[in-house]
Amino acid sequence: MKKIKRIIQYMKNSQYQLLIMVLMNFLFVVTVLLSPLVVQFVIDNVIKNEPSTYFFITNEVTVFFRNNIWLIAILIVGINLVGVVVQFLRGKANADTSETMAENMRNDLYNHIQYLPYSYHGQSSTGDLIQRCTSDVDTIRRFISIQISEFVYALLTIIIAATIMINIHPTLTMLSLITMPFLIAYGYFFFKRMQKAFRESDESEAKFTTILQENIEGTRVVKAFNKEAYEVQRFEKQNRDYQQKTTHMITLLAQYWGISDMIVLLQGFITVLFGILYTSSGELSVGEFIVFSAYISMILYPIRNMGRILSDFGKVSVSMDRLLEILDEKTEDIETGLTPDIKGNIVFDNVSFKYDDGNNNVLMDLSFEIKQGQTVAIMGPTGSGKSSLIHLLTRLYDYQGHLLLDGVELKDISRKHLRKNIGLVLQEPFLFSKSIYENIKLAHPHATIDDVKQAATIANIDDVIESFDLGYDTMVGEKGVTLSGGQKQRVAIARVIINQNPILIFDDSLSAVDAQTDANIRKKLESLSHQTTTILITHRVNSAQNADKILILENGKISQEGTHQELIQQAGLYQEIAKIQQQDEVQEVKDVFTEH
Repeated sequence: MKKIKRIIQYMKNSQYQLLIMVLMNFLFVVTVLLSPLVVQFVIDNVIKNEPSTYFFITNEVTVFFRNNIWLIAILIVGINLVGVVVQFLRGKANADTSETMAENMRNDLYNHIQYLPYSYHGQSSTGDLIQRCTSDVDTIRRFISIQISEFVYALLTIIIAATIMINIHPTLTMLSLITMPFLIAYGYFFFKRMQKAFRESDESEAKFTTILQENIEGTRVVKAFNKEAYEVQRFEKQNRDYQQKTTHMITLLAQYWGISDMIVLLQGFITVLFGILYTSSGELSVGEFIVFSAYISMILYPIRNMGRILSDFGKVSVSMDRLLEILDEKTEDIETGLTPDIKGNIVFDNVSFKYDDGNNNVLMDLSFEIKQGQTVAIMGPTGSGKSSLIHLLTRLYDYQGHLLLDGVELKDISRKHLRKNIGLVLQEPFLFSKSIYENIKLAHPHATIDDVKQAATIANIDDVIESFDLGYDTMVGEKGVTLSGGQKQRVAIARVIINQNPILIFDDSLSAVDAQTDANIRKKLESLSHQTTTILITHRVNSAQNADKILILENGKISQEGTHQELIQQAGLYQEIAKIQQQDEVQEVKDVFTEH
């Protein structure tokens, strides 16, 4: 019931089209059922001159048509022409209803996905989400477009045709519908089997889509490690699984059509057999026998098609389950909360954090302070919790303890307001398939070309962009594939700088640039504004040494804290890193002299 209510909700703007669809189905059923009645009238009343059993067909009407037999041909053609027009209007109403519903559903899905928490996206498969938003929505759209109308058509046909048949010969009507319960029962049995088969096929298709999407995105990695043959084998294995499960589903359909056709033909045989007997005995006229022969297929085939409707409804049920798994996920509230004036004073007071699916804390009892305008570097080995700390500042995850921003508890601040004031450059920057200009001004839609160039200059990428044939109009390709790693990082830095946030966070986002470029960017950032609080996550001592404070994270705890001069004198991780990187730099210089 919940699934049906949700579908009806998406059809809230289609009541008019639904009404037209029902009306057109009624008119179409009437035009289809009228033709056999006209044939009966011609045979029984016009040709054989038998008295009419219908009160509205008087002897004068019969005589008139007998004297103007050509009008009957025009009447039949006219009925069929009306049927053609009605069929067109019926199809248009079906299309309007289904496409409006699908549009509403896609919009709601996309909107919901956008506001789901970051943790949900971290645990979800992109290929599976795409498959649900495309294939599953299309399954529901096709059902609304075709099967709803077919159901209304079948129901109206059964009611109207059965009413006419009972008025003609009640006993033969009962005999003509004797197999209906068996057909309906078999259709329900088929529906239960079909529902399971479709779910298996749909889930296999989702895995198939995921593999395809991953490999298209990771083509360079596949080629770099010569894994083409392995990936082809993995794809073929999943493709085979999808093929087998889909073939099983189609086989079930073939079984249903074969058995249901046998039941329908058996029913036709019963109707014709007893119809001949009643006609021979005079209980049934020739015209009435023709009506029964025509109507029985008009009734039974729609009932037979109920199996198709039920099977498609089974698919819809599975698809709605998969969509509701997304829609029932609680969205992130980014609006509620305080909107204080953010300057950049940050205080961590015994802050701890662990992931929902984790057993141990990633961060443990962190306490430190960052003042407005300070530059703080955070260093530590991989897995020490550096990026997790940044996720807390932007409220991608919640925390335990107290995290204050300008004296206000971070949890009390609106996420939207918070993220608007914190500029974050990730280690793996994502660029959209747009021009460089559009990518940089993404965070500041009203920025001018001068604003964009200024941000690019600070990010040390302006000269590179100007060297391109199209300059800032250069398309970066999907995910920025046409740019090098360092160029992508610098474009991403420019995209954050242009917004002039009071807090800037660089999550190891200078790792793909050389040391000189790194130094140039940091120098320009320092001259940008002394009021901007900057947090640098880095593995380079050169990047951290000019910071006002350096924090060393190890196993989720702060093991060292101080300036470069203080930490370089202390035995610990920072001193070890400095010595290693200094030796590496000396070796690089020796290598350069050796080459020359």
